[in-house]
Amino acid sequence: MSSTQQVSLGSEVDEFKDESKEERALTNRKAIKHSRTKKEKEWEDIVNERSKLLEDIKNKIIDIENYENAHSTTEKDNNSLNADNLIWNQYLNCMNLYKEKLGISDQTLETPAPTFNNCGSPSFDTN
Repeated sequence: MSSTQQVSLGSEVDEFKDESKEERALTNRKAIKHSRTKKEKEWEDIVNERSKLLEDIKNKIIDIENYENAHSTTEKDNNSLNADNLIWNQYLNCMNLYKEKLGISDQTLETPAPTFNNCGSPSFDTN
């Protein structure tokens, strides 16, 4: 092989190497772009998931506050009913004592409307 043929073959080999380098560089750039796009998508998904979780937490806090308010209202209503129950039990006990003292049976007893004295005990107007 002559030296001009070797130079010609050498330049063809160099061109082939350059083309291979360019193809590899292009492939690498595509891979890098794909990797970046994939990472951006993953990051976007994470941000969206975080937003969703924060919204869920906010809603759960609101639910808890609503349950606490409802519980507080129920507890107040229960305390009020217990106080009413105590007053009516006191009234009933007084009625039973008066009934015993007066010798009145359940059929003949007419219950007067109670009034309450300063101590919170029921008193009855007998006039």
